[in-house]
Amino acid sequence: MKNRRLRALGACAILSLAACGESSTAEPTVGRDASVGTGKVPSGPPDFTAAKEDGSLAPRHQGILEPGTSVSVDLAGGPVSWRVRTFPGSRLRITAVAPTGESDPLIAVRGPIPADPEALFAFNDDANADTFDAEVEVSADALGALEVVVGTYGQYYRNAYTPGPVTVTFACEAGCSLPQVPLAALLSQFGEGAVQSALADILPALFPDAATAQAVQAQVAGYFAGDLNAPFPRVPLAAVGAAQALLESPGEPVPAPQPVTFDLGVLQARDCTVERNWPAPLSPMLPAELTRGSWPDYAREDCAVQRARSFAEVLNNLALDNGSKVVSGATEYDSIEDVFLALIEAGHQVIVRNDRYYANFLSLGYAGASVVAPVWVDTDLPLTGGDTLAIPAPHSHHTIIVRGPLLDADLEFYMGTSGGVSFRPIESIKPDWTGERTAFVYDSAIDADAVVDRMALAARLRREWLAQGAGLPLLGYGQLGVCNDSTAIVEYAAEGGVSLYPLAQRGPSGDGGVLDQILTALPQDLAGVADADDTWRRILATLPYTGAPLPQIDAQIQRRP
Repeated sequence: MKNRRLRALGACAILSLAACGESSTAEPTVGRDASVGTGKVPSGPPDFTAAKEDGSLAPRHQGILEPGTSVSVDLAGGPVSWRVRTFPGSRLRITAVAPTGESDPLIAVRGPIPADPEALFAFNDDANADTFDAEVEVSADALGALEVVVGTYGQYYRNAYTPGPVTVTFACEAGCSLPQVPLAALLSQFGEGAVQSALADILPALFPDAATAQAVQAQVAGYFAGDLNAPFPRVPLAAVGAAQALLESPGEPVPAPQPVTFDLGVLQARDCTVERNWPAPLSPMLPAELTRGSWPDYAREDCAVQRARSFAEVLNNLALDNGSKVVSGATEYDSIEDVFLALIEAGHQVIVRNDRYYANFLSLGYAGASVVAPVWVDTDLPLTGGDTLAIPAPHSHHTIIVRGPLLDADLEFYMGTSGGVSFRPIESIKPDWTGERTAFVYDSAIDADAVVDRMALAARLRREWLAQGAGLPLLGYGQLGVCNDSTAIVEYAAEGGVSLYPLAQRGPSGDGGVLDQILTALPQDLAGVADADDTWRRILATLPYTGAPLPQIDAQIQRRP
């Protein structure tokens, strides 16, 4: 590993990587149709568009405000803003309270995003005549986001930067997540004939292995003839490698690797307008309301998405050690290790999480709701009663969160069906039914070396598996390993053990290097159950949850011998 003593200009240079940008008694407003500025505000709500164009009152963006959040901010430096997610039927409440009484906060809500991001959606200065606090209640009817701007009366109406802390609290009271619909309900509605016709058209793309595709079609008939709540579709563990395209839905395309020089001045000047992908109709043989694809997360503003895409592109190329580099004036970075060292030294906090989910590989939606439709993997573990344990195909990755003076970026790292082992920007919404379980956390504020070590190994894994996967279908996905394998390799190096299932890796490549040593120690689950107790341990550590909306899992676990 390289010497971790930072070059004098390094920490300063890396900062440019992320650069892209007294009182009234107004009544609170609710939703888009409510009046605004009906109280004693001199001339109604301020023109926030003009304030942004002028620049003097452009709010400092603080990222995403999650439900249940209460955060204290100092408005002496000017207004601040967040984005909040909206879904069909959302009902949200935002309050701004000045605990010391020094500030007189106001709240403006702009949107909806993406339909009308500059429009004033709601505004309030004083929630009632007795306090200077502000509060808004808003309702939304679509998936998207709203921008919440918090400033002070003095800033907008008297050109005075009123000092003092303000506590902003966000509560979601209804419609707080993407709606969900069970797969069984849809299959019953469509009928076996329509489903079988659509499957004949779709399955060859989902299951490259013809025998597996035929087995799924046979399951459909049994499904309609039996228990519609049984685990379905059910794939044998041995077919996991063949059914490659099912285990991960394709994410954003990863640019092909090639030597690249990234000039930070060019990166920071990139246009922040980004394209967002929406789910598309699944099959002409089924209703158009049945779609496939991910929902864009508009709580992540365009510049944040563009920064994450650029940062992922930087890391993916630096990892290959193919002559790529990052330059900032006279300073150069030629490794992921250098980049993360510089970020941390420059005051950024980097958090790396080992996260587990149920794979939403089908990514089905119906009329704007997520379809609860995992693919179930047969583990070959016997249960009392004579059958075997089936679990929803898991997904795991390392989540990388960077927060600092200029760079805020959220990435994922894993082996996927597109781009091999890659760093990927986070820009879509995960349905609630996929769950989330964080097994391990590495925080640069606690142990910077641990974070840099995780990222250095991730870079090595990307470089070696991309070379081994060249010429293989999907760059070796399903043959070298799947998402769990890339996560397990980093976990084993950090923790000295592994808690993930299933692992599809085929073993060492034979070069005797660090990765070969780890792969030799890891289980190979596609070869069968070698140790039932250890397999159960890893399964229970992998599942993000048991119970609703997938009660079939609990019912099976209760029959463990």
